[in-house]
Amino acid sequence: MIVSKPRYNTVFALSIFLVLIFGSFFLLLDSLLNSESFFILKLILTPITLVIALLVLGKLLAAIKIVKAGNNRLNIFFPISRSRIDLPLDEIRGWREDVVKTKQGEFKETKILYGKKKVIKLSNKENTEYDKLVKYLNQKAKKQKAG
Repeated sequence: MIVSKPRYNTVFALSIFLVLIFGSFFLLLDSLLNSESFFILKLILTPITLVIALLVLGKLLAAIKIVKAGNNRLNIFFPISRSRIDLPLDEIRGWREDVVKTKQGEFKETKILYGKKKVIKLSNKENTEYDKLVKYLNQKAKKQKAG
């Protein structure tokens, strides 16, 4: 059985970034309420900082999933919402792998479409055992692969 989890490095880096961005938001908010200098600038930067923090937090929470592949099934577990998806491979409507070349190497992302417009995204920079999972999909769900 193939088990793909979020990479520790990615979750750690996003968590540190979230601590810093929320810290800067609260410092801006405190400064906005206590001093009048640069009031307009602080008034503009405070909501922008909050929006960035909430977007990154949403990305972090959505990215945390554990995918188990084996026995012609994909089992996806979302620890944050405590929900599970048990997906037989024949219910996959389509999947594809996108590859982008960067200076640090290749970024690969696989999108698996199932149900009515439901998508699971996995990438080689965010998930462990990514290559084994794509190899498994190539073997077991080759006919569902989109060009």
